[in-house]
Amino acid sequence: MALVVYDRVQQTGSANTTVSFTLTGSVNGFQSFAVVGNGNTTFYAATDTSGNWEVGVGTYSSTGPTLTRTTILSSSNSGSAVTFSGTVTVFVTYPSEKSVNLDASGNVSPLGTITSGVWNGTTIPVAYGGTGVTSSSGANSVVLRDSNQNISVNNVFQGYVATATSGGTTTLTAASAFYQRFTGTNVQTIKLPDATTLQKGVAFTFDNDSTQTITVVDNASSTVDTIVSGAVDLIILLDNSTTAGTWIGYSYIPDTYDFGTSTASFGNAVITNAVWNGTQIGTNYGGTGLISFSGANNALYSTSSSALTAGTLPVAAGGTGITSTTPYALIAGGTTSTGTLQQVSGLGSSGQVLTSSGAGALPTWQTPSGGATKAQAIAYAITLGF
Repeated sequence: MALVVYDRVQQTGSANTTVSFTLTGSVNGFQSFAVVGNGNTTFYAATDTSGNWEVGVGTYSSTGPTLTRTTILSSSNSGSAVTFSGTVTVFVTYPSEKSVNLDASGNVSPLGTITSGVWNGTTIPVAYGGTGVTSSSGANSVVLRDSNQNISVNNVFQGYVATATSGGTTTLTAASAFYQRFTGTNVQTIKLPDATTLQKGVAFTFDNDSTQTITVVDNASSTVDTIVSGAVDLIILLDNSTTAGTWIGYSYIPDTYDFGTSTASFGNAVITNAVWNGTQIGTNYGGTGLISFSGANNALYSTSSSALTAGTLPVAAGGTGITSTTPYALIAGGTTSTGTLQQVSGLGSSGQVLTSSGAGALPTWQTPSGGATKAQAIAYAITLGF
């Protein structure tokens, strides 16, 4: 049943007490009430020759035909149904009680509740009590945005769910909670949602409080990340053009790690798969202070209380200062007490020993004087480094 209003509709008829009108006559230059349509309502006015009148809402029926006086808006009977006499003239009107008019300032008086209406104009802006948007989804989802499409809020409460690992697979959807916490003693696989149902930048946090490793796979079952026990990872969607999508993972730092502007503590963690990419580690930090070695078979020795070097171990560091097995002898260097090793030609004859003619002089092979024994010669030769 619909409310309809038509121009120039008028008929004559008779009143059936205060219930309805039977419409039988026609009026020249006017339409009949048949245009209203069976079962529809319209605004009407009725008069008789005695001066009685009535305005209201009537329901038309093609049977009779009749117009039932559904609602009385005003009348000559103080707003109640009138008992008409004789012939009654009934016509379609536009009652003042139901009219919408502009006042002298061009404003419309307050309206009642509009039911079964569809807004078919431009978007109602916020300044006029609208939202300024043409689509929305979810309960109470309309919010205000600034010119940069930003929303200002005091806090955002993101979804949280806890799951006990079962050795199976947990499959997420676009409706899954942001924070996923896992407990238990079994391994678990987490399958990410179909990326085409998500927006780029959507993220999930996985908190592995179980005792086993958790594997995160995309919607095509390819591994995205593995999360060890005690770790918390953030997985972010970079591309949603395929079902699998492109995801990237980041790990949160556990609270056992403490970082300041000048210090860093990793607690009891073991650092693996790391490549040192800073300056060389100094000796005061347990390093060598070196970044390269010039050759093979070098020795690492101290050159001062805070520096190390690599090379042939010198005499001063307890070495020989040589890199071959050719016979060498320790030669005193004048006033230098440490001396140097110098190469000696040949091995000499049986029973000979190296004998120096003076400080700094290169020794030569000679038969020892004073009855030196072969054992003494051998001992002397050993002290000379061959």
